[in-house]
Amino acid sequence: MRKIDGKYQTSGDITKLDGTPIPEDEPLILFRAHDKLLVPLLEKYNELCINAGCHEGQINLMNQRINEIKTWQAANQDKLKVPD
Repeated sequence: MRKIDGKYQTSGDITKLDGTPIPEDEPLILFRAHDKLLVPLLEKYNELCINAGCHEGQINLMNQRINEIKTWQAANQDKLKVPD
């Protein structure tokens, strides 16, 4: 069992899409769409990516994920919560 952070764990390997494993000693964190603070957090992260000169593909993927989360949150208002 591999801990992702203080709340989540996985029993499977964690890899990049190309199959490259993420080392066991590299700390990970998981955010879920039900977190009311997630959209502003990701928007700030995306701003930092833009300012750092990240590849356009990264920016596009972040915008896509932000929009997916906004859509999910709009349809699931009753499931949203602040971090606990």
